[in-house]
Amino acid sequence: MTELTPDQLASAHGGADSFGRCGPGNALPFLGNVYTPECKAHDQAVRDARASGSSYLGAQWKALPKLPAAVGSYFRARFG
Repeated sequence: MTELTPDQLASAHGGADSFGRCGPGNALPFLGNVYTPECKAHDQAVRDARASGSSYLGAQWKALPKLPAAVGSYFRARFG
């Protein structure tokens, strides 16, 4: 059995800040708790842009190319 550190577990499941959760953070709870690699990639793109100095909206704009895949993965995971 592999043991995970709290940081590894948070990374795999989204953690307190919902990293990798499809949807806007913890908002809109009716979306469910769906975590996909595509949503995680979008979240990572936002984080990377923010770490590079982009504003919140600028980071969302830079991550926009990853959004269609994230939305598609949500629907496949939730309803497929």
